[in-house]
Amino acid sequence: MRHQQLQGETPFSFPALDGETRIDLGAYQRLIVTNLDVNEAGRAYFNLGLRLMLSYQHEMASKCFLASLENSPDCALAHGLLALCHSPNYNFKGEAYYESACHYEDTDKPDLLCVFPSQQVADRHSRMAVEKIEELRKAHRKRKGKKKQRTVPSNNGEKLPSVISDVECQWLAAIRVLTSSPGVDPDLSHDIVGRPYSDAMRKVYEKFDNDPEIAYGFAESLMVLNAWQLYEYPSGKPLSPDVVETRAVLERSLKIHPHHAGLCHMYVHLSEMSAHPEKALAACQPLRGEFPHAGHLVHMATHIDVLLGDYESCVHFNCQAIRADRHVMASSPATAGKESFYFGYIVHNYHMAVYGAILGGMQGKAMELADELNELINEDMFREFPDLTSYLESYAALEVHIMVRFGRWKEILELELPKDQRLMLFRACTLRYARGLALAALGRVEEANKEMMTLDALRVDPEATMRILHNNTIFDLLAVDSVMLHGEIAYREGQYEKAFALLRQSVQMQDDLVFDEPWGKMQPIRHALGGLLLEQGLLEEAIAVFRKDLHFHPKNPWALVGLIECLKCQQPCCCEATDRNAEIAMLQSQLAICRSGELADFDIEVPCECCQRSPGQNTNETQILE
Repeated sequence: MRHQQLQGETPFSFPALDGETRIDLGAYQRLIVTNLDVNEAGRAYFNLGLRLMLSYQHEMASKCFLASLENSPDCALAHGLLALCHSPNYNFKGEAYYESACHYEDTDKPDLLCVFPSQQVADRHSRMAVEKIEELRKAHRKRKGKKKQRTVPSNNGEKLPSVISDVECQWLAAIRVLTSSPGVDPDLSHDIVGRPYSDAMRKVYEKFDNDPEIAYGFAESLMVLNAWQLYEYPSGKPLSPDVVETRAVLERSLKIHPHHAGLCHMYVHLSEMSAHPEKALAACQPLRGEFPHAGHLVHMATHIDVLLGDYESCVHFNCQAIRADRHVMASSPATAGKESFYFGYIVHNYHMAVYGAILGGMQGKAMELADELNELINEDMFREFPDLTSYLESYAALEVHIMVRFGRWKEILELELPKDQRLMLFRACTLRYARGLALAALGRVEEANKEMMTLDALRVDPEATMRILHNNTIFDLLAVDSVMLHGEIAYREGQYEKAFALLRQSVQMQDDLVFDEPWGKMQPIRHALGGLLLEQGLLEEAIAVFRKDLHFHPKNPWALVGLIECLKCQQPCCCEATDRNAEIAMLQSQLAICRSGELADFDIEVPCECCQRSPGQNTNETQILE
């Protein structure tokens, strides 16, 4: 029987199971699901929904579970997983979720007419799941009672659907804990639903610890409570006992299910802030190749690549993720188009790819990606969809960051400012910041000061506190830019002590940003600080700055170039010369490997393009100081 919330919804609303628009996420399935296999389409949609959920394509997954219920209406677990799709996750959790996902008007609407995600839809389906459990138990008790009375059941000989399995019953009861309080006070959500849910999932895991979905659900529940605050960064010290427990659960479960998409995904997130991100490399391999159209999973492996200094892989696999998501956008524009929740993940792939290209010295690829992203998000789009500015406008300035990184000073000055600088606040501020750097580098200090004052006036707009670049507000990001620009201008004015104090301050502010991948500031400020210290002959501090940067960004060619030049300029005593030469040789070998990639096209001669090049070093026309 069709369940009541599907009224008015048709199979035409559901993702395709075959043909060119099919979403290929591998062949994984949960083998035993109560009352699912009564219908082939019900099983097929459930399988796809589970894969999509594990791939963090939650909106499309929710549609698949609806389609599964259309064909297998007694499958209680489809209700429960649909509810989870509308619930908090590692990237949308806590106050942000509970403040924006409560839609009282959705209470009586069909699912496909509701805003995604919706606490009301989550509540509805978790309730329907537990009601289905009781309905089937009651039906079986009634039949059992009739058999004892030797009466014939009045079901026309049809077989009753099975009683829901114990593992599903307990899992669904836990999901009900999470989803049964729509409209909960965001400030109290942790104590009222978040922590009780993880406690309930722990009990389920303790009984069914070999079940991969139960292990995944429990681990994710703990991680959502501590999202992006798992470890003290960069020490790697766990910030909560939850982190230790999560690691134990994931590592045990991955030994049993090493290719499970959800377990691998969570383990990457768990490891990226830790002292040993390389532990996640084994979990990265399935994510790279076993889920062809799971763009977010393919991308997730690059969180580890960039931390280990493999910038070529970072760019390569984000490009692969972008291709996968382009297919998904074409296949299901309603759940992967610009107004969808998943679109933020698509934009994030571009962000990470450009970040890797910037650190790896891949100018051509970086600009190609930024130009492609600008076709997707631009002032025209935000004028049409102004509600998207709060979390997407911060991605609309990637090519400006690239031009700063590669010293394209004259081209920066030719870029047009947005028509609506408040709508495009981050882009407008970033352009002012870039123009200030460019003018300072070109020796036009008075004009640079004017750009700096304009930036400082723009960036304090209260709107800046409402916009984010994933984990950081643009208010905080622009504050870092401002201090760095003040330092760069002071340097050009010959106020070296003031300049270095400001640049050191901006480095600390950059370090103090909320942990993110990629880091909120596209260019490490230590490259400018170290390069200008080297330029002034302050070698000891410059060496320390570059060594620290290589700790944060291993093998990046900018810091390698800076450190090599510092060591060459040193005058060590005889006993130190051999060690210094050995270190220089080792660093040069790392640099050669980094520059051997097919995408590495920029001739890196200085640690930052704000630095003067030595006589005889190559310069591009746009890098000549006027």
